[in-house]
Amino acid sequence: MRIAAFFLLCLGLFSCGMPANRPVDVFVWDQLLAHEDPNQVEPVGKCDVDGFLAEMERFPWHDQADEALKIRKNSPTLSVTDLKSDRSFFISPAVDDKDRLGYFVGYVYPGEKGTRARRYVSMYEVEQMEAIREMVVLFFRRDEVALKRLLGKFPKYMDARDNTDWGKYLKMKQKFI
Repeated sequence: MRIAAFFLLCLGLFSCGMPANRPVDVFVWDQLLAHEDPNQVEPVGKCDVDGFLAEMERFPWHDQADEALKIRKNSPTLSVTDLKSDRSFFISPAVDDKDRLGYFVGYVYPGEKGTRARRYVSMYEVEQMEAIREMVVLFFRRDEVALKRLLGKFPKYMDARDNTDWGKYLKMKQKFI
């Protein structure tokens, strides 16, 4: 009996010691403007699908894309992270030489166990904001199959493995536990 009680106590202590790995059912969003330091970006706060769509409407996409082209410091980005599934979705605007606005959208998801990459990043080129709104709704529904199907309809810009910023991500997650 004492051994079982000791085992349960240890199990409880170990599970309490790892809050960063515990799923947190919350979405958080952030934004990076063209002139800001990407290493200083902090989550703005919690959000739901309607709140994030409203932020998308307010974001100065064209102005930020123009500014980014001029100062070439970074890519302005609006992003949302699902702390429950450890997935993120981001949108970055870009303008071409004819001043036409387009977007890069990215989907960040956990890597497979046993691989060095903690997360994978898939980026796509999308021209229509309406398609991006649909993607956002699917992201908030956590409908990964439908989201990947919709993303697959657009030209892929790149795939990458993300070994960096995992510690920063876990710190951010701690704030919402």
